[in-house]
Amino acid sequence: MVCLSRYIPITDAAELNPLELVLLEQKNLRRFVLAGICVLSRVPNFETVRRRLRQLHADATADPDSTYATSTQWRPTLAQLSALTAESSVVTELSTHTLFTCLSPKHVLQVLAAVLCERKVLLISSHVSVLTTVGETLRLLLRPLQWPHVFAPVLPACLVDCLHCPTPFVFGVHRTLASTALNVVQDSDSTVVVVDLDADSIECHVKPPPRRRSHAKDPRRYPDTHPDNCRHPDDSPDVLPQAVELDAALRVLVRPEVECSDDVSWTAAPAAFPDADILALFHQTWERMLDSMEEFSFVLADDGDSMVVFDSIGFLQQHRQGDGATLAFYQAFLKTQLFSHYIATHGLLGGLGERYR
Repeated sequence: MVCLSRYIPITDAAELNPLELVLLEQKNLRRFVLAGICVLSRVPNFETVRRRLRQLHADATADPDSTYATSTQWRPTLAQLSALTAESSVVTELSTHTLFTCLSPKHVLQVLAAVLCERKVLLISSHVSVLTTVGETLRLLLRPLQWPHVFAPVLPACLVDCLHCPTPFVFGVHRTLASTALNVVQDSDSTVVVVDLDADSIECHVKPPPRRRSHAKDPRRYPDTHPDNCRHPDDSPDVLPQAVELDAALRVLVRPEVECSDDVSWTAAPAAFPDADILALFHQTWERMLDSMEEFSFVLADDGDSMVVFDSIGFLQQHRQGDGATLAFYQAFLKTQLFSHYIATHGLLGGLGERYR
């Protein structure tokens, strides 16, 4: 979804309350209302749609007979609609720039980790175009993995109750619905990762487990076991394997003028945002992660039918001596439908089935 918004002055007395009418007549203070056009598309051709909306705005503003700037009842002509909705020859124009403008590399990695672990993710922004772009970018960065659950980057007010959905989701809501959405999230029985794209912040909303009364232990003598001091395990964000290295690499790509400022060989940053490099970095990361699982994958075949079986116990045992955050990530990731679907359709690697036939 891409929107063109504008403010229209209301001068019709029938649409003004008594106070607004007095302010208009005596002080020439006008009431403005927000109006706009939203364009929906099955493919994320955001730049093409924005360019067409800008052209529509310029043409309508320049037309002396148009009521575009003065009436909320204005509608585009058939010719303008035809130009706005004409088929585009470009398959996709999605850029990662908006995502990294809204969120720091560290927070981008945390959101991707939450998506890979199939958490419930709620995006909040004051701009519906940002919600759409960021949501689609998250799906793009997952490739070749695919998000298999509910995905609605712009959730309308009438569907806010969908936040009660028991399955994983990626939803986005406009800032005006944030308080309502957060009230729903607070009542959720599972972890909801709330991402504020305007403030570059991430919070994990967790419903705490019920407390049990204990008469045997004094909290002053046993502080680590007292319910008030016990932290729920889902209260911290998921962490990707090699997150520190990924964060450093992303910082160099998206903020070279800061990260490379002390390097004498560094030159001015290129004008174009490094989308290709960022996509390649994540693609290589997922490939390495999946490659490490190859030896724990087996193909069972019988009368022409075959299926891939993954030894999750053996794989997790290999990581028990390492970083606890990495182990926790894999424990969640291996249980996801996203991972199961990839195994079923790709066999982890393209030649896995061939080697075991």
